[in-house]
Amino acid sequence: SGNKVTVHFINRDGEKITAKGSPGDSLLDLVINEDLDFDGFGACEGTLACSTCHLIFDEEVYKNLGPVTDEEMDMLDLAYGLTDT
Repeated sequence: SGNKVTVHFINRDGEKITAKGSPGDSLLDLVINEDLDFDGFGACEGTLACSTCHLIFDEEVYKNLGPVTDEEMDMLDLAYGLTDT
């Protein structure tokens, strides 16, 4: 349990919220396990059906991710505050 990673969330108000999680945890796991208060986050309980927990990455991080699937793009059409990354 000493092998933790630090995750920084920036909420819609620009507030930075920092939490630690274990490698392999989903961000939804981290939000739930750390009892972080994000309005609507995980509304679909992680079934990828609501777009409330979409992420915005720094450009350099985004470039290292795999391609976006058609299913992800369809869901992102519903997302609030969508950006290119």
